[in-house]
Amino acid sequence: MLVRFAILVVSALIGADTPATTHVRSSHPYIRAMIAEAQVRSPTFRRLVDSIEGTDGIVYVEQGDCYHRLRSCLPPLVTAAGAFRFLRVIVDPRQQDWEVMSDIGHELQHALEVLSDPTARTDASLFFLVSKSSFGAAEIRETPEAVTAGESIKKEVKAFARRR
Repeated sequence: MLVRFAILVVSALIGADTPATTHVRSSHPYIRAMIAEAQVRSPTFRRLVDSIEGTDGIVYVEQGDCYHRLRSCLPPLVTAAGAFRFLRVIVDPRQQDWEVMSDIGHELQHALEVLSDPTARTDASLFFLVSKSSFGAAEIRETPEAVTAGESIKKEVKAFARRR
């Protein structure tokens, strides 16, 4: 009985620290912490992560530089492998925590918009989807839902901090 309990504890500990257990992942420790903290502080962020969990998508949130000096972006690239689609969100973590959480959430909304369309399995189909459902300059595309999600997350994270 004690051996069975030890195996369960070790399995739980290994699984709890494995980034592959979720559809929203990062190899960057600070970004992983911001994703976890945003889920505690923001119902909107938590809803986005839960919604992505219900899709065939895996979203990697990584540190990097976006084109046109944006603080975060979802490059218009999708990789389909078997039953899964992989997307990448890039974020600049050299900001205030609340800005990082808000920016990640904004981009997760874009990722959810892509993952909600089962035909978006190639770069070309993703480009077409983004072109027809967004506004902005040719190089920078935006959706009202992503703007709203980012602003909601920002408000929720700040309100959580004030409550403490």
